Amino acid sequence: MIPAGNRRSKIRPPRKSLVSSSLESSTTDPTVDFEKSWSILSNAIVQIQNKSVSNLSYEQLYRKAYILVLRKYGGKLYENVATIITLHLLKRRDYLLTIYNEEEFMKATLVEWNEHLQSMKFISDVLMYLNRVYVKEHKKLLIYDLGIQLFKDNVIKYNDDQVGKRIVDTVIQEITKSRNGEVITTNMYITKLINMLELLVESGSGDIQFGENYYQSVFEPAFLASSETFFYKLSSEFASYNLGTKYIQSTSRFIKEEEGRINFYMPESMYPKLNELMNNIMIKDRIDDILALPYESQGLSYLLRPVVVNVVDGKNESYHIPDLKILYELIGRIDDEYDLLRLRLKEHIKQQGEELPQQVRSILEKANGDKKLNPALFAIKWIETVLKYHDEFLKIHEQAFDSNSSVSLTITYAMREFINAPPTNRKDANSVNGPELLSVYMDYHIKQSAKTAPSKDIESLDSRDYVDVFIERSIKFLRFIKDKDAFEAYYANHFAKRFLSSKSGSQIISSNNKMGIDIEELLLSKLGEEMGTTSLDKIIKMNKDIKLSKDITNDWKKLITQSTKKDLIELELKICNVNDWPKSMVKDYKAFSNDENNETSFIWSKQLRPTIREFEEFWFSGKKNDNKSLYWSPKFGSMDLRISYPSRTYEINLATYAGIIMLLFAPQSTNADGSLVSAFEENKELSYEEIKELTGIPEIDLKRHLQSIAVAPRSRLLIKNPMTKDVNNSDKFKLNEKFKSPSIKVKVLTVSAASSAAANSSGEKGSSKAKTEQEEEAEEVRSNIHEGRKLEVNAAIVRIMKSRQTIKHNELIEELIKQLSNRFQPSILLIKQRIEDLIEKEYLKRDDEETNIYHYIA
Repeated sequence: MIPAGNRRSKIRPPRKSLVSSSLESSTTDPTVDFEKSWSILSNAIVQIQNKSVSNLSYEQLYRKAYILVLRKYGGKLYENVATIITLHLLKRRDYLLTIYNEEEFMKATLVEWNEHLQSMKFISDVLMYLNRVYVKEHKKLLIYDLGIQLFKDNVIKYNDDQVGKRIVDTVIQEITKSRNGEVITTNMYITKLINMLELLVESGSGDIQFGENYYQSVFEPAFLASSETFFYKLSSEFASYNLGTKYIQSTSRFIKEEEGRINFYMPESMYPKLNELMNNIMIKDRIDDILALPYESQGLSYLLRPVVVNVVDGKNESYHIPDLKILYELIGRIDDEYDLLRLRLKEHIKQQGEELPQQVRSILEKANGDKKLNPALFAIKWIETVLKYHDEFLKIHEQAFDSNSSVSLTITYAMREFINAPPTNRKDANSVNGPELLSVYMDYHIKQSAKTAPSKDIESLDSRDYVDVFIERSIKFLRFIKDKDAFEAYYANHFAKRFLSSKSGSQIISSNNKMGIDIEELLLSKLGEEMGTTSLDKIIKMNKDIKLSKDITNDWKKLITQSTKKDLIELELKICNVNDWPKSMVKDYKAFSNDENNETSFIWSKQLRPTIREFEEFWFSGKKNDNKSLYWSPKFGSMDLRISYPSRTYEINLATYAGIIMLLFAPQSTNADGSLVSAFEENKELSYEEIKELTGIPEIDLKRHLQSIAVAPRSRLLIKNPMTKDVNNSDKFKLNEKFKSPSIKVKVLTVSAASSAAANSSGEKGSSKAKTEQEEEAEEVRSNIHEGRKLEVNAAIVRIMKSRQTIKHNELIEELIKQLSNRFQPSILLIKQRIEDLIEKEYLKRDDEETNIYHYIA
């Protein structure tokens, strides 16, 4: 065997005396000297190649080569060395081709390669002076590098790459077996053969090595082409299962295995190339089709379905977190921004969200049986469902999507899309009005907070204070609302109703709140933090009216306490500035005035008139309200009456209209001693027409309240003759002396407008009328929203024009959308209309030459 050594190890040069004597003896016949010397060197090279080196004298061999180079035989020596190496390599190549077993072929090739390198190390040591002088001077390959080049040309590439192609094909076949799951025993051979191919560098002019090696020029293209074919075949095989989860699981598993193979077999330069090829074929080309697979084939809809099932149906299906995580990782390999995942995720969330209203309605209708669905219950259930849906998606986002911020934004935007979808048809089961339902939700819970037992739907979910949880959820949902101005309009409407319909002029206080914090104040504070106090300007002004009403109520109570007049009544006052309160509630406030020109004016009971006159004098005293007008509106508020029935005396709370009707039956005559005759002794009976004439109550409201006190079983204070559900013009009424209630305090609930209209009308006519009445207020709110938007767009245009003075049309639209986006999404049509309006009002004008340019002129 050839002794181990380093290719760069040095042999000590001969002493000068030896060299000198050698030179002296060779000066006579230089030609013969070369042949003799070459004979010795060639014989030594052959012995080195045959691994028989025990008898060689490296010092003598070095001296021979040294002398030949000095005698200018360096070129001939270099060529002869190349020739003898070539002859040896051609024989070894022929031997390799006789091996048919692929594993043995790989092993033999590596043996030949390693032995050749070892031989070249020793030959390089012998020809060290040739390398140092001739090779360097003539820019030839070093002897060792020449040996590698000759191995490439005479073993690997000889005869049209006969051996090289076999090596490449064999390595690819072995890797393909591994990819197919077979256990191979050639792992180390593959790695070493690839390392060998990397050392076989191409040579250019002057035999200088440069550029690509055999691995890069031959093996890599062949391997990538083979891999491409394999990846296409494998992805088709995985897709043929027609199961999305099966595809992503199989693909993920294969990719991890393939990455291990790449790292084990291949140089670092292969990883990005093969990785990109694998990602493009197995992920990029297929993943969108996998996501789009239907539920039965376990596409994205299948992976996300448990969210809806668990939230809506209350089930506990396990989430497909592992599969979603794999999906996230696969898509991340082809897109750092996860655009495809975010797009499909948004589509599915929108689709699921659009189905929620119908699913919520179905659950409520099933629970209520034949009863009509309560809008407030729907709002509560829908909002709670949406919030829970969002919470569940955040869990998936955290566990499967690595808390990716861009995915989180996509979830939020998708939620906003279906929450703010325009209600195209109110009869559509999937159509909802997000701002309105949020206001209904808040209105319900504000009222609930005043009760001793709060609603279980919030209390059971969190041990914290009921009010805190409700406000937190309300604000959370509000952040999904795009049209904040619409929410404000609905909230203002409910805010006004709560105040005007409540028994007390004071605001609602949470019974659960030990500190006694005003829930309306607390909620307004939180809304102000979220939306800004300027956007809540009208509601804040309404709240000031409420506080003022409370103060005036206290002053009035003090006044009647000190007054000697016995006929004054205690009032809980609710005084509203008509400019700040919803028009739907104050639009007809003058209809109840005692104006002589008002033919339909309301008639206050004589028992109340002294108090009304006294309060008006109090209101205008001290000239503090001289610049204001005062109107009384009986359609809101309530009255407390103490009525002595034969069975017992009851304290009855009822609406103002109903109280006015009951006062008609109060005793009017006196006994001989001056005491009032009992109302039941008078046994007064009044017809419907008489009640209508004596009160001036509008017909629709009159029938509603007569139903409340004469038809409703639990609050039948009057007897209606004949006793039917509807109220007719021919009906007559009198006190019900048999009225009884388990409690002394009785609250009379007012029949809804829809129920009253249905009972007092026949056929479609009554239903249509009831529908119109119900929608009238909503239409008024929508109208207010539209008018408010006109003003806001106008104001925004003026602000922009003041700042810019001159601006192009498109730039103005961009600025407007940017400024108003936190309030609502203005349509292009509305913007154009407002621009034209301001041009007519001479706030701005178009440029004389370019019509798409505006100038501020106000």
